[in-house]
Amino acid sequence: MLRNPGWTNPFTGEVLPPGANNPLGERWIAFWTDGQNDIGFHGTPNRESVGQAASHGCVRMLNEHIREMFEWVEPGTLVTVEP
Repeated sequence: MLRNPGWTNPFTGEVLPPGANNPLGERWIAFWTDGQNDIGFHGTPNRESVGQAASHGCVRMLNEHIREMFEWVEPGTLVTVEP
């Protein structure tokens, strides 16, 4: 779980620091990893992308919603993803 995360593009290696244009938005909550790649819930500065296939497998949320969820969960919380 991270506040104001940075992001590394998995294809190009480009690093984007925290900030208004960071595609992870204001919070990151990982729920799966293979030790090299991670999938999680995160915010986004692009409100129109929420609910669209616009991520690398992650679940995009509005920043105000991920901030709220961030306060409810803690590491180890069980996550079940259903279609």
